[in-house]
Amino acid sequence: MDIASVLLISFLAGASTVLGGLACIMLKIEKRVLKFLLTASTGAVLAVILLGMLPAAMEIGGVGYAALGFILGGVVMMVTGTLFPHTYGDEKYEDRLYSLLKTGTLVISGMIIYNLPAGLLLGSGFAFSFALGAIMAIAIVLQNIPRGMALNAPLHRMELNRPGVLFAMLMAGVPAIAGGMLAFAALAGSVPVLKASGMAFSAGAVLFICAEQLIPVVKSYSRIHEVAIALFLGVFVGVLLLGIG
Repeated sequence: MDIASVLLISFLAGASTVLGGLACIMLKIEKRVLKFLLTASTGAVLAVILLGMLPAAMEIGGVGYAALGFILGGVVMMVTGTLFPHTYGDEKYEDRLYSLLKTGTLVISGMIIYNLPAGLLLGSGFAFSFALGAIMAIAIVLQNIPRGMALNAPLHRMELNRPGVLFAMLMAGVPAIAGGMLAFAALAGSVPVLKASGMAFSAGAVLFICAEQLIPVVKSYSRIHEVAIALFLGVFVGVLLLGIG
């Protein structure tokens, strides 16, 4: 696997939010359906991380280095999220001008905070094997499509027209490129303990973000059994991806 291919796949996976934007243009997506898709897609990513990436990291570097990298990834994202306020979906504000400026900042921060670690995850996966990287890419795309649907409203509030909204979503692939390049260049051919720590770091970072996105969605459910069904189906899809890979 060469770095140019990794960069292309990272960009396409990161920019797949545009598919969610197109879905909002062509279809009327109910909030209930969107919440279900967000929950299920997050379940798929969690399954691939917990059953694919982390076991692979422990296999090549041992539990200790994998655990250390995993914890560091979560801590870094927790600090980053605290320092840079962000949103992954709709936000409401009183003052219109404040709303436009604040929403734009939050949305852009959210895109970067999610897609940079997602790129790290893809680069780490490809550094281990093509199969693992491809599975991670599919899982990220599955999650990015409903994320694009959720981001459609706040991007419109920034007074962007439809092409502007889609372009902003397309540019979400840029931080994914940076993450993919950094991870693949650092980990491909590196010593096992470094590769294991790097893979686990990216897994911990993305898992923390998934949890941060999922909790508000779960809180908004009026029927809690729908959460269980969505997560169950999402994990099932993740297991299928791992089995096929």
